[in-house]
Amino acid sequence: MQPMSKLIAIALLLVGSTALASCEPARTPESRDDLVQEEQATVATIQDIVANPVLVTLGQGEPAPAEASQAMAFGDRITTADQALAEVGLANGAVFRIGGDAALTLRPNQLLLDAGQMITWVEGVVSEPLEIVTPAGIAGIRGTTVFVNIADDPAAPVEFFSWEGQVAVRLTAGGEEVILNSGEQLFVAPGEDDIEALRQRVQPLDKAEALQRLDESALINGFSGPIPTRPAIEATVEALE
Repeated sequence: MQPMSKLIAIALLLVGSTALASCEPARTPESRDDLVQEEQATVATIQDIVANPVLVTLGQGEPAPAEASQAMAFGDRITTADQALAEVGLANGAVFRIGGDAALTLRPNQLLLDAGQMITWVEGVVSEPLEIVTPAGIAGIRGTTVFVNIADDPAAPVEFFSWEGQVAVRLTAGGEEVILNSGEQLFVAPGEDDIEALRQRVQPLDKAEALQRLDESALINGFSGPIPTRPAIEATVEALE
């Protein structure tokens, strides 16, 4: 082949390669973000929403209106305001409902409740340990139905109440436990460090107050479906004095 013919052939090959490369679909930043989101493990699903606003913050994104059946991963946050309520089912078998201007973040083995009210229940035994972390203390879930209330005043005590079953309350991670049995209530102020004093403050609700709570609780009665542990809750109330 003559030198000029070789140069023409090389030029044609280069042009063809460039054309083929330009035909390949480019991966945009948006598509990479979508792939990352898809690869994140779903650890919870929003099962029910009652009224609005209920907002979710996925990862480092901005808050957006929540939707029923929406998946959530570790690090995601859900909030409610005004009369809004939300129910979320966890992959480990636990379920929680939040309301009352609530703010909650999902963490491995932990539900970080910064504000508002929540009721959490487990039928049977969860597949892995689960804790509710509040500004005043940590509640360990042991196949129970537990209510937690954080008042609007950040200095006010946090209420822990066992509707049924045992709840283990600790002041710090790895600290000693205060055990609440069915129908028992404990208020813990942020910064408390006397575990023995807390044990002395555990008190059962009286039957009349428990009945009123049961009748008026939006977290128990405000959803389309009944709370599955209600028979056990009613048995607790009946046993109170």
